[in-house]
Amino acid sequence: MPQYRKYMTQALELAYKGAGWVNPNPLVGAVVVRDGEILAAGYHDRYRGPHAERMAFDYADKHGIDMHGATVIDTLEPCCHVGSQPACTDLILSHGITRVVVGSIDPNPIVAGKGLRILEENGVEVVYDVMRAECDAINRHFFHYITTGMGVRMFFWTVMRPVQGFSCIASGFASPVIS
Repeated sequence: MPQYRKYMTQALELAYKGAGWVNPNPLVGAVVVRDGEILAAGYHDRYRGPHAERMAFDYADKHGIDMHGATVIDTLEPCCHVGSQPACTDLILSHGITRVVVGSIDPNPIVAGKGLRILEENGVEVVYDVMRAECDAINRHFFHYITTGMGVRMFFWTVMRPVQGFSCIASGFASPVIS
């Protein structure tokens, strides 16, 4: 797995570029490599915009890059459902990818390991948990939202404020109650 750390670090750097633009979706970066060469890369750059994998595959398609036999390094499990974007698992399979290296499993109940199972059932090798702590950390707000149904500010307002004696001021940020 050490051979994937360099590429996962690059995928994480790409994912950070979506910060502030993709909410409530997760930050995701993807790097596609073959034989030590980066073929394409992408990140989820805006809400309802193309997913990281689609951005990478669109680049490859536009530039005539053959992806067969390549490895996708993905900070988050590829989606397997159709929403505002098509399923990334379908893109991966249609481009002949033979391995997917993933940092985090998507906790969203409509994905939650299903994307990786689909890939494995179709002969794609899956490598799990590469730099998982780092990949989980960039999406802690998304993970909180998906598992609780509340954004971090809402969680603070409904749970922490009464417990810790905080008040939310007009800006939406918390401040201590001073008497």
